Amino acid sequence: MNTQHDITVSGKPLNPPKPPAKPHMLLWIDTETTGLDPNQCELLEVGMQVTDLKAETRGGSLHLIVHPDNIRNWANHPELLKAYEMHLANGLMLASAEAPKDTYDYQHTAWNIHEFLNDQLSQYTLHPAGTNVDVDLRQLDVHLSRHLNHPIAEGLHHRKLDLTTLRLTDQAIGRDPYQNHAGTHRVQDCIHRDINDYTAYLDIMRAGHQGTQS
Repeated sequence: MNTQHDITVSGKPLNPPKPPAKPHMLLWIDTETTGLDPNQCELLEVGMQVTDLKAETRGGSLHLIVHPDNIRNWANHPELLKAYEMHLANGLMLASAEAPKDTYDYQHTAWNIHEFLNDQLSQYTLHPAGTNVDVDLRQLDVHLSRHLNHPIAEGLHHRKLDLTTLRLTDQAIGRDPYQNHAGTHRVQDCIHRDINDYTAYLDIMRAGHQGTQS
């Protein structure tokens, strides 16, 4: 028996209004770690910044120092020494070591990111953005998802903005997009650099578009 009943008003079907579409926004992400392989390295710092698609209007932001659950013995993993040296020089290793483990460990980091993303996703459609953004998402997933029972990126849009695509295009025409990329290797600095690079690329695209229209 078909028990479905359509809601009608004056004999006409009533279609409930759809909620307004959420604005599409960029979720800039950066992580700092002790290496590139998430199965061998540790997570030290996480940064996130929400902007509009033009990177002009800013939404929520997140900055977390992480006290890793483990630090691997450098003698057993000499490939990590370069990252250790870099993060000793910029102060991140000390900041990470001094962060209280009972509130800055992987579990609390996962909860804090989950709370932040839930809040932003309630307002926006979020597109992950950054440099090699899939690498950062994998770092977060491997280290933190087990504390949430779902992928850390759950709810984020599958379309991503990876500045590496634009920078490789730059290299293809003989430019060097990495010449001013030394930086401090801290998440806030890297996100600031990526947003600046992105807005510079947008200016180039606008100028090209205006040129074709004239």
